[in-house]
Amino acid sequence: MTKRDLYEKAYAMLDKTTPLLTDCGVLCNKACCAEGDEETGMYLFPGEEEMYSGDHPWLIIEESSLTYGNGKPVLLAICKEPCPRESRPLSCRIFPLTPYIENGRTLIVRTDPRAVPICPLARSSSTQKIDENFVDTVADALRLLIKDNEIRSFILKLSRLIDEHEELILRMTGTGKGKKRGRAVRRR
Repeated sequence: MTKRDLYEKAYAMLDKTTPLLTDCGVLCNKACCAEGDEETGMYLFPGEEEMYSGDHPWLIIEESSLTYGNGKPVLLAICKEPCPRESRPLSCRIFPLTPYIENGRTLIVRTDPRAVPICPLARSSSTQKIDENFVDTVADALRLLIKDNEIRSFILKLSRLIDEHEELILRMTGTGKGKKRGRAVRRR
């Protein structure tokens, strides 16, 4: 199966599910889709850029400073304007969740700690809970994708980046070394 085939299948799986049964953008005024003053974006999974061949005037794809595998740069999708919903990158489709590999081998789906400043659903204090069907569907899509060695390598690197992010937050807030704030949503 080509990467394009993998992403088409994962996109189709995620097409009809969202973090809440209602429009979660109401909680935050669509903060995750808002155009910022600075160029920020979402990481593309390896090979996902194939989904954006052709004319997409709303999108810029650039190399980021993050690398995985043998120094391959991770690509960053930067939206110049709101994107067509059906064209969202995988990272947007699964937000505020992220894949995470524990102990170098176990895939879990967890709340992305980098989402906390943006998404009320990512905060442990949130009264709204992420829909279980959404979590299950994200887990199913990621289980499909992680069979690809390059995607697995990317998720391993992303997991270490999340570890570094959490360690930095712990040091800055003085909340104790070694305690992880993120919560596993689904183990597989």
